[in-house]
Amino acid sequence: MRKIYYIILLVVSFGANAQQDAQFTHYIYNQLFLNPATAGSENVTRFQAIYRTQYLGYQSTFDDGGAPVSQVISANVPLKMIKSGVGLTFVNDKIGASTQRDFKLSYAYQMPIGGSQLGIGVSGGFFNRGIDYSRLRARDEGDPLLATGRVSQSAVDLGAGLYLNNPSYTLGLSMNHINEPKFGLGTAANNTLKRSAYLTGSVLIGVSYTVDVSPMFIIKSDLNSFSAEAGAIATYDGRYWLGASYRTGDAGSALIGANLMDGSLRVGYAIDVIVGGKNAKSATSHELLLSYSLAALRAGKKSIVRTPRYRY
Repeated sequence: MRKIYYIILLVVSFGANAQQDAQFTHYIYNQLFLNPATAGSENVTRFQAIYRTQYLGYQSTFDDGGAPVSQVISANVPLKMIKSGVGLTFVNDKIGASTQRDFKLSYAYQMPIGGSQLGIGVSGGFFNRGIDYSRLRARDEGDPLLATGRVSQSAVDLGAGLYLNNPSYTLGLSMNHINEPKFGLGTAANNTLKRSAYLTGSVLIGVSYTVDVSPMFIIKSDLNSFSAEAGAIATYDGRYWLGASYRTGDAGSALIGANLMDGSLRVGYAIDVIVGGKNAKSATSHELLLSYSLAALRAGKKSIVRTPRYRY
């Protein structure tokens, strides 16, 4: 019986570690999720949501497995008066009977360096893991060693990062889960949330008066293994964009979107198609992006508008 207990625990732990953090194809537009140093870096107040369903239509052949479904909601505000930015991020990630929720606050000091801006950021919040054991099948019903019902646990989660932002390029380096929170989830064993390191970058290339191309990449690592993704996005007239990328050993992706309402509203869609590794029961993943930006907060007195019609 004890053997069955640890088999179930191993399966749950493997599922959490194989894709420890939620994965998003729109990573280039989702920097706050990866790096707290990006808070305020755009010099606009931005509200954003991304919804991702991975391996759409996949149904497990054993109980309540199923495909990962992830959402991230974020907001960040530049505080120009103190050369800083603040942000918050909420992530909801579900895989079968297990859930992961992450809520964190970010602060970044934005330091001018020549024609660039260097962000130095930290984040802190709570990471919650949960398992609904009632949705898993035990070989021996009523085994007293097996947990029952839904069990969840929260722990403090810390991160830090650097972000170099230039009109022609960006480069970011960050690490999440620095303190490696541990979760028991109703068992005597501890499952550790491993540190996640991210290196991201992009370059803006003006091809013509109306067309820009931006190569981009991301390298992800738990300090033992790593994965990489690279691609490019072409933008026409600053409004419409189309892109493609490849994730090593996994999938090719296509992205399409538009900047509407004078650039305040951003909408996007991405599709991943499995092209490497083992044959998947469902070969596609889909992602939707919705973002809205406002002008940065203003400080100080309202400026006086002088006209010939009205004297001072």
